[in-house]
Formats: sequence, C-alpha cells, structure tokens
Amino acid sequence: MTKPVTVLISSRNRPLYLWACLDALYARTRIPCRFILVDMASDDPLVEKVLAGFERRGMFDKILRSPQNNLNALAELVFGELESWGPYFAYIESDVVVEDAEPCWLERMTSLMESNPRLGMLGSAIDKRDFLEPAAVEHLREDRDEAHWRALIKADSPERGQDVSSAEGKPLFRPHNPAGRLLMLRSEAIKEVGVAQDSVLDRLMREAGYETAVATKVRHRHLSLVQLFDYPDYDMSARNKFMSKLDEFKQGDGD
Repeated sequence: MTKPVTVLISSRNRPLYLWACLDALYARTRIPCRFILVDMASDDPLVEKVLAGFERRGMFDKILRSPQNNLNALAELVFGELESWGPYFAYIESDVVVEDAEPCWLERMTSLMESNPRLGMLGSAIDKRDFLEPAAVEHLREDRDEAHWRALIKADSPERGQDVSSAEGKPLFRPHNPAGRLLMLRSEAIKEVGVAQDSVLDRLMREAGYETAVATKVRHRHLSLVQLFDYPDYDMSARNKFMSKLDEFKQGDGD
C-alpha cells in the first residue's frame, strides 16, 4: 500500500444514521486513509451540525456539497478524481456502520484486493440481526401498500438468506451480488465498465472478466433495516428512482 486509501462517503439527510456511520468510521478505521464526503443536497439542518462535529475532529480530507440530489454528480466526481485515488477505493453510504475488528474493515478489504488482482467489486457481509420480521411490525404498517411496505422493511432482500458459514472459512464468497452500500472497487475496472447500481455493476464487472465477491470477515450494520422506527416516512419509491438513474449515467453528460 503506497498511499492512503480513499474512502468516499455519500450522504443525504437522516442525521441519526449519518452520525453513527461517521463515528464508526472515525473510531474503527485503523490504516491510513482519506475520507471524502459528498452530501447530496441534504435539507435537514441537523446534517450540517453532524458534519461540523466530525470536521472539528479532523476526520475529512474534504467535504463536497452537491447542489442537487443527483447521483450523476457523485459519478462525475469519481471519474474526475479516479486517477489520483490509486488502484482501488472504498465507497460507503451514510446508513452503514462498520463493525469493530482487528484488522479493521478497510485493512481487510485492501488486503483482499491486493491478493486477488481480478477482484473488481468487493462487498461486506451484513449483520442480519437488524432485519425486522414482518409479523412483528405489522402493527406499524398503517396504510402502506404491499410493495412499499415490503421495500421499507427489506422483506425480500437476498441478504436475509446470507450465510457466511457456507463459505467454509474462505475469505470470499458470492451468495448474491455485493451490496452497493459498502464496496471496495478496483479503479481500472470502473474505468472500463463505468458506474451503475449494485446489481447492474456486478453484471458488468463479471461480463468484463472481473470477479465480484463478499468479504466473509468484514461485516456491517445496515441502519435502513430499522428505518421503520427512526424514519417511518422514508420514501422508498423515490430512493429506487434515484438509484436507477445511475444506470443511465454516461461520463461527461452532467445531470
């Protein structure tokens, strides 16, 4: 490792989750890195208070504030700075809490990228204890339609069936495509195939001859699994539409 690993953080609103995400990254990342945070036009005033606290800690290499909630702006940043980031970089969304481990999450992922030169997309195992059982929270459903309800509680997520023990002690496995909320990506692979939401990016990587996998010894919490309690009005349909726009991104198109 010749230079600090770049860790790109994408955030929008939900300051409770943002604080938890940043606190874990700050305390549990133990190798040299540079944190770059891109805030996607948050309109919750508490977000700036959270960011200010971690700025005072000296956490960030830089904070970029997008004037629009548009993933194309984030994608343009990636392509604009990719050459300076080295052979790989990490991407994390602000509803993720990395697990405390030794070696730390970033060191483990970096080591896996270095020892597997065709590994283009590396994800993390999930802490399944946060998944809600639909019957246990049915009383909170209110008037949500079936599709919205199931999306809100991640009822159909393939990660519900993720079983790290099936890897039989190996450092990598592929029970499903790596989840896009926490990734390490090989720069040359991104240059070749572009950017897209996780399932599409996984397919493009594999079609181009790269490997994709989940790290068995890196685990995270996905706080959106419990957003029914903390942010019950979160608009899943708007988020899905937002993410799907990334599949249409072409470098240089702007927004």
